[in-house]
Amino acid sequence: MTALLVDDHPLFQDGFAAMLRHHRPDWTLRSASSGAEAVGLLAGGERPDLAIIDIQLPDIDGFDAARVIAQMAPMVSRVMISGREDGAARLRSRDCGASGFISKAWAPERILDLLEQVLAGGVAFEAAERESGKAITSRQLEVLSLLADGHSNKAIERRMNIAPRTVRAHLTEIFRLLEADGRMQAILKARQLGLIR
Repeated sequence: MTALLVDDHPLFQDGFAAMLRHHRPDWTLRSASSGAEAVGLLAGGERPDLAIIDIQLPDIDGFDAARVIAQMAPMVSRVMISGREDGAARLRSRDCGASGFISKAWAPERILDLLEQVLAGGVAFEAAERESGKAITSRQLEVLSLLADGHSNKAIERRMNIAPRTVRAHLTEIFRLLEADGRMQAILKARQLGLIR
């Protein structure tokens, strides 16, 4: 079994490698420090069984890196990893097509169990104790992103090809879920949660 770890922190790369040597000595680990380096390995013919991708990379967003890896090597399972353990990161991980999400704070056994679940063809997204934004849909994320880019309700209607009342319904639900009093507060809270950039 070959895994590709895409993470720009040398200390975490070393720790992950040590964990595998100790718990799964039969696994092979390749590392990349950026999305571009991971893409270069795949372009050079590397085909790991699993790609473990940090959500924050120095060159591109980890979620975007996962999408590129999926296009280049659709048979490679993808799992997102983060120092944050929140519902927003899990939601975006699902949305980018990853098969699982793990937190860097988890115990090695928990991480390895989840990775093996994904390798067996499963999907592994454990629920957090309290997930903010957990009920936000991908369609509402799209509205939030357009909102953050400064689009008016009218512009959102046109971009998403939806009715004015649908835009208002999405906004009302977004404000409720984020416990926000208006657009600016919703955008700020969504950014804090990592729902949008």
